[in-house]
Amino acid sequence: ALAKTYGPLMHLKLGFADVIVAASASVAEQFLKVHDANFSSRPPNAGAKYMAYNYQDLVFAPYGPRWRLLRKISSVHLFSNRVMDEFKHLRQVS
Repeated sequence: ALAKTYGPLMHLKLGFADVIVAASASVAEQFLKVHDANFSSRPPNAGAKYMAYNYQDLVFAPYGPRWRLLRKISSVHLFSNRVMDEFKHLRQVS
């Protein structure tokens, strides 16, 4: 209903949060291909600041060189096929 009135790409202000709404998958894909770096980080929140070492962990770190390094380390040393196979017995249900 909103897309018919305001178009396929909308900016909404929900309280303090700015929200971009794409009314279709094709509009979302086009938008994210052009503006992907602007929307790749999570919004800051107080919980993450204090529990995630001031946004320095993999989950809450802003997109950038540190996040890419953390992702590479986790991919190679935590989630590689070799590591997954080594810990397969821990994930299996008896």
